[in-house]
Amino acid sequence: MSAGCLIIDDEPFARKLLVEHVSKVEGLHVVGECVNAVEATAWLRAQPVDLIFLDVQMPEISGLQFIRSLKNAPAVIFTTAHRDFAPEAFDADAVDYLVKPISFERFLRAVNRFLDQYEASPVLEQASVNDDRVIYIRADRKTVKLALADVRYIESLDDYVKVHTSNKAWVTRENISKLAQHLPESFVRIHRSFIINTRFLTAFTGESVFLDKQELPLGRAFKHAALQQMKMHHP
Repeated sequence: MSAGCLIIDDEPFARKLLVEHVSKVEGLHVVGECVNAVEATAWLRAQPVDLIFLDVQMPEISGLQFIRSLKNAPAVIFTTAHRDFAPEAFDADAVDYLVKPISFERFLRAVNRFLDQYEASPVLEQASVNDDRVIYIRADRKTVKLALADVRYIESLDDYVKVHTSNKAWVTRENISKLAQHLPESFVRIHRSFIINTRFLTAFTGESVFLDKQELPLGRAFKHAALQQMKMHHP
């Protein structure tokens, strides 16, 4: 599975160099380029990404200000012409911090660090026995196999998600938007913080969704698409 990268930098040469570097690495591909934080915000609303290469110094909104403004930020590798911002970058949970001009050797060390984390993320597989889909997550210092049929809903907790099953809730370090990309159509994003399994859907209104006695909010940004999907699965 290849990780999608977004490059955010106001310097054309810097963007071009990163595109060239990414093209040499198996497991990475560029999904887009943005010249400022405003463009990047619009992009991320429309299409989740796995990794951002983010210039620290940009006009109006700096890279550090931008990444701190995101509720569920993707993994980020900061790029800059100055070393002075390194402590702040790592305070923002950056994967790495690259000083321009960026050599391919140094770039590769950074992306390998990211890929080690990315490849350990939850993935879906077909169960070999009963053909039910399953998800593997890292929780409680081990890899846990969960049948999707048992997952009631998924809740975002900033940089973590809580996967609620009928018997237990599992917490794993993951971005809810990234996790949503791996789920089948029976799972519906109803809110920026919630994804439900329509198998457990019992009722819904224009404001709320009910899984038996559990009431969850229906977010304005997801309302139209979520209502259509829920009507298909719960006529």
